[in-house]
Amino acid sequence: FSQEKLTQYLITRTRLTGLELDKTGGSVAAFTNLYMPEMHRKGWIANNLVAMEDYVHSPGGFVMDSIPGIHADVLVFDFKSLYPSIIRTFNIDPVALIEAQFDDSKEDVIPGFRGGEFSRDKSILSSILDKLWLARENAKKNNNSIHSNAIKIIMNSFYGVLGSTGCRFFDPRLSGAITKRGHDILKTTKQWIHDKGYQVIYGDTDSIFVHVKDGEENQIMSLGTELQHYINHKWQHHIKEVYQLDCELEIEFETHFSKFLMPTIRGSELGTKKRYAGMITNENGQSHIVFKGLESVRTDWTQL
Repeated sequence: FSQEKLTQYLITRTRLTGLELDKTGGSVAAFTNLYMPEMHRKGWIANNLVAMEDYVHSPGGFVMDSIPGIHADVLVFDFKSLYPSIIRTFNIDPVALIEAQFDDSKEDVIPGFRGGEFSRDKSILSSILDKLWLARENAKKNNNSIHSNAIKIIMNSFYGVLGSTGCRFFDPRLSGAITKRGHDILKTTKQWIHDKGYQVIYGDTDSIFVHVKDGEENQIMSLGTELQHYINHKWQHHIKEVYQLDCELEIEFETHFSKFLMPTIRGSELGTKKRYAGMITNENGQSHIVFKGLESVRTDWTQL
């Protein structure tokens, strides 16, 4: 507890959400505590919990089909806090969902999924996320990892809360608007990268894996930065042109795997999902292997 500063972390969560110190793990309670006072100030009262017979499942994150094999030089790009960014960009919000029904024109609403629409100028959740986002950026600048981590976990819990029947704000038009938009973002990003002449070999929820072309091995870092700027510029332009909205999406060049293994499914030629290994080489030429979803060691193996 002392080494990981868990007590300070719990106190920080308490200060952020207003919950008692022994109830900091309750994501639904934290969301309700942050959201309902703002909702009341706008003249709304919250609904009761959804009846189980009215529950509609929402899709999870999008996972691409992978291209199996051993690949040299693979770049990994991650969307920074993808689901909170989608909420902020497209104004996904329980009150905005209801308010859209009273907007006079279709131009006044933002289209969602499953019949959901969101008011452009009435939102609570995006403003809460804006404040948390700014606070997290300040915490990172001040190297306050405890504060930064606490905010990150709270922000990332919002999607799960809106997709949980244990939350009074559950609505498949809310959770679906987040995950289905995430699917579209990953698929569109993949297409834009293909248009630049690069092969996407895998993608999962908020990350995308790009294979570097032969002959470009010596310019990895500049290529990663170039693709990062290219994708971010495309999204800024696309969302402004199509939806007349400010884009809060941001992709980052995160990792360069000098060697990358994507196995096949056992007994099949198809590539696996959520299971891979990659070698990362640092500036000093030292390498280490990252395993994801793969058995990397067994206790009955010899040292060899």
